[in-house]
Amino acid sequence: MKYCFGVDIGGTTVKMGLFEATGTILEKWEIKTHTEEEGKAILPDVAASLKEKKAEHDLADADIIGVGVGVPAPVTEEGIVFGSANLGWKYKEVKKELEELTGLDVEVGNDANVAALGEMWKGGGAGYKNLIMVTLGTGVGGGIIVGGKILTGSHGAGGEIGHLRVNPHETESCGCGGTERDAVVQVSYLPCVLYAAGAGRKTPAGVQAVRASGRSLYVWGAS
Repeated sequence: MKYCFGVDIGGTTVKMGLFEATGTILEKWEIKTHTEEEGKAILPDVAASLKEKKAEHDLADADIIGVGVGVPAPVTEEGIVFGSANLGWKYKEVKKELEELTGLDVEVGNDANVAALGEMWKGGGAGYKNLIMVTLGTGVGGGIIVGGKILTGSHGAGGEIGHLRVNPHETESCGCGGTERDAVVQVSYLPCVLYAAGAGRKTPAGVQAVRASGRSLYVWGAS
């Protein structure tokens, strides 16, 4: 039996899973994302957690076919990220660094893109070759599948919808550090919804405040 790890690096938590190579999930867990000091601890933390899980399941490197990683940023074919506001990263050779830390083969992609692939393979998009997935969390992302392949665009950001302009009256600047004040991410990602509801953070009381505010939060897709 061969196995693989899936890693979803988010701005708040890193969600991980151990899978059979067929896609059957065996275990899932998460760790905190430490974004301080330009996120320098993120990949070492991921590597340490994967090492612990291998030991728990008595797995050798030869049993693991690889690690799939999703990150909230455009990613080059070489697994390089040129910046991620949610993680504090500037230039980061994610594939190379994580391979050196784990000794395993690593493939890296934009989180929404690889999530869309997962949905096409084992989820709500199973049986379809054309679909759109929108992800809402610390940020807003989008993945587009056409003919069974990711639509990456010329710079790896083909499915990024978070900076589409939707509200010209927005006064807060975007969390990416840019000057956008009216993008999708400004009015629809979780921290902004909680803030608008008067909660300011993700707590049970905060979620209740969102409901009481009458504001709606949508995740939509098409296939």
